[in-house]
Amino acid sequence: MSRYDTNVILYRLKKDATFRDRFRSDPTAALADADLTDEERQAFARWDVKRLNELGGSLHLLLSIPGLGGH
Repeated sequence: MSRYDTNVILYRLKKDATFRDRFRSDPTAALADADLTDEERQAFARWDVKRLNELGGSLHLLLSIPGLGGH
């Protein structure tokens, strides 16, 4: 997956409350159709902000997602 695609998922988590709720309930199911590597999928499922950032996720997005970010 590219940095762009990682950030598309993060942006969707930030802006799409329905998707965010599905992700909170079952991250594996919410990301089932996403084009992710196993490592990326695990980082999202664990909500490993540090690893997601290392994989190209925007730190701003990672910290600004309601209910998941740093707020």
